Amino acid sequence: MREVLKMSAGHKQKVIRHTFSTVDAKVAETEFFLRKMAEVYMDPFSFNCYFSAYLSASRTTTLALQQFKHIPGFDRWYEPHRQRLKADKLAKFFLDTRNSHVHGGPYPVTRGQFHLGDAAYYFDQSVALPSGNPEDVVSVCRDYFVSLLEVVYDCYVNLGSHIDPQQYYTKENFAKNRRCIDDAEIEIYGWICTSLIEEGWGEDDRWHELRANVGECEINHLFYSYLGAPTPQPEVPDYILDFEYTPEERGWVHVPAGFSSIEDYIVHLRARTDVGQSSMG
Repeated sequence: MREVLKMSAGHKQKVIRHTFSTVDAKVAETEFFLRKMAEVYMDPFSFNCYFSAYLSASRTTTLALQQFKHIPGFDRWYEPHRQRLKADKLAKFFLDTRNSHVHGGPYPVTRGQFHLGDAAYYFDQSVALPSGNPEDVVSVCRDYFVSLLEVVYDCYVNLGSHIDPQQYYTKENFAKNRRCIDDAEIEIYGWICTSLIEEGWGEDDRWHELRANVGECEINHLFYSYLGAPTPQPEVPDYILDFEYTPEERGWVHVPAGFSSIEDYIVHLRARTDVGQSSMG
């Protein structure tokens, strides 16, 4: 991560540059502790430690997101999400649980079932879950994580050119401000890559090469595996697309917490959808 210099009391002070990777890291941190909970067997103490960490990480995900209010259009984009989270019973449950816990409240996870290597932990019977069903803690936490993940994903979709280098450094985005690949190369390298031009590289090739030297979303493995799609990818000609890496090669295949495979997770989602549709009918 790059650093910038900040003047403080007559001295140069190094300050970590604030980029959207902070939000990516908070999302990944939340999923890390969710996964750790799913891996715990007969160890209630460890499970509660991971649950405590999950509460804090999930809360700071939205707080980290709101640090980017300076982005054009952010407030207009975020307001519907803020209202939805405010009205969402699951979000309120986790906010209240986190607030109680960090102020010295008791651990709400007090029960567990263990059988043939599988474990399921449950909230105390005094805890009223939003769904009203006695779901295990990992399932409830996973549902909430997915709801947060959807918000961050939507940010990449609607504000991507402001937060994602792969969406910022495109021919289409630069053209909006009457800029071109020359301007992008100067922005990244400090010069126009005349050597590439002399070798016969076209504009699309130069854009593709430039994007290979800038950052990208760091949680596409979570978007791809939990939501079924990565962030919007730059448009490239077919002759370049033929040589693009597969999702597996890009490291996007990631088994969701609590499941043995992505296929099992998809079956789980379909079953829940079927149940929801039948109850509505």
